[in-house]
Amino acid sequence: MWKNDNFFIGLLATLLVTLGASALVIFGGPLIYRLFSQYQPENKLLLLAFAPGILLMRWYMRKLKFTKAGGGSLVIVFLFVILYFLFIDGKPFSIYFY
Repeated sequence: MWKNDNFFIGLLATLLVTLGASALVIFGGPLIYRLFSQYQPENKLLLLAFAPGILLMRWYMRKLKFTKAGGGSLVIVFLFVILYFLFIDGKPFSIYFY
């Protein structure tokens, strides 16, 4: 990733990583999930997509000591988690394409 201590770089990097991981979980998750279970995946599987953003935030904060970039990454992670619980968790629809 970029090695600049800039709020918007941390925001953009985490946004790209989280959206990419979300696409992998949404499109590839059901295929892998069916190998281990006979049931359809639940929307909770999408929570795995936030892990790369959290790891990137930790890398910015602890390893590189970039507090501004880590703050941008923190904003995106919290925003996506809040949006998940507001719009997806506990709803009767499925986000996965079968």
